[in-house]
Amino acid sequence: MRIDIRRLHRTGPQLAVLAVVMWGLSGFLHPIMSWTAPRAAIQMPPALEIETEGASAPSTLPAMPETARHVRLAPSDNGTYWSVRTDAQTPRLALDGVTGGPAPEAAREHAITLARHYAALPDADIVRVEEITAFSVDYPAINRLLPVTAVMFDTSDRLTIYVDTGSDRLAAVTNAPRRVMLRIFQNAHTLSFLKPVEPLRLLVITVLTLIFISTVLAGISLTFTAKGKGLRRWHRYAGLALALPALAFPVSGLFHAWVNSSLFAAERPEAAMFAPASLVEVPQGRFTHLAATADTEGALWRAAEGREARYFAGSGAALPLDDAARALSLAGAPSDSVATLQTRFDGDYGFASKRLPVWRVETQGGPVFADPVDGLLAQAGQAGPIAALEGRSFDQLHKWQFANPLGRDVRDMLMMAVITALIALALTGLSFTRRRKRLQRKP
Repeated sequence: MRIDIRRLHRTGPQLAVLAVVMWGLSGFLHPIMSWTAPRAAIQMPPALEIETEGASAPSTLPAMPETARHVRLAPSDNGTYWSVRTDAQTPRLALDGVTGGPAPEAAREHAITLARHYAALPDADIVRVEEITAFSVDYPAINRLLPVTAVMFDTSDRLTIYVDTGSDRLAAVTNAPRRVMLRIFQNAHTLSFLKPVEPLRLLVITVLTLIFISTVLAGISLTFTAKGKGLRRWHRYAGLALALPALAFPVSGLFHAWVNSSLFAAERPEAAMFAPASLVEVPQGRFTHLAATADTEGALWRAAEGREARYFAGSGAALPLDDAARALSLAGAPSDSVATLQTRFDGDYGFASKRLPVWRVETQGGPVFADPVDGLLAQAGQAGPIAALEGRSFDQLHKWQFANPLGRDVRDMLMMAVITALIALALTGLSFTRRRKRLQRKP
């Protein structure tokens, strides 16, 4: 069966132009969001100290759940409260540090204190404080951390700070304009409104992408045989000049959609469960962070004083551990393995992993990145060959990181100019098709 390439190329624009315009225009939002994104006024977490004297041990509190992933003695206006994390889909439980009774206001004030610190807004009114236990259009999965608390300020742009009260980390910053752009981008560019029916979302993306690719390939094959003058000749030569990005964008985008689909994506890192009943004594002293996470023999305390951390058993006995040794334990690496502090994102530990600082542990299978604060692996080894290939292709072909030496703004403007040319090319081709149909209808 012979394929009529000319007919394929004439039919394709009627369908492909939808994908080009939808993905091209929504793609403009990505650099715009990057240029206009609100930033935290302060990046480093505050030094919030607690005094453990008088705090009741978790094992003595009737309201303490039987299992948890993270138990922290956190600061509050009236002293301390126990912050208990069971899983990502459940808000942290807040219990008074002394009585063990419910302390939701302490958790709320803790989140507000963190948000005021990161936003540098000590006196601004608060519009809303909300527990976030699932990713959404406003708080997409790239932010990684769950559960978190969203604190919205009464500013003209409704600045919102997302904080993790378990580690005092900044999770995300957004505002009203960014929320609007995010919703448009997520729904138009990634078809996120179809995520509840993920197979259908992938099918629609795949069909539209293949139609676009087939139209481009058909156009390339006709470049040296087609005839025409004026605008048609311009369309033919412009199509040839734009052939590479016209193929690179959809191919890398489709690869990205499949590899990162919830149907195939790897599970996110999670801390192991332990029984808070094993925490029978609270380490005594003044600390900037005190929390318990799971260990091979139950649970252990990490007591931080600034950048230095000491470890204690659930019984309160001091342990011969530091963060480097704890990282080796979390990674399951031999005691003589090399562990170094990782304070920035790089080629081995990308921004997608979110947490910093972490410990890089060298293993036979490649580097593993451990987070002693949350008691988990922030990144369990290097990505597999398919995921690694997808990451490189998406960075280079879809986000144009090969042009980074030109500067971010120049790179983004150049990419937007090419996308504009692709949209104009598609619309021109569609106009040719409609004109031909009108001529064919004339007697």
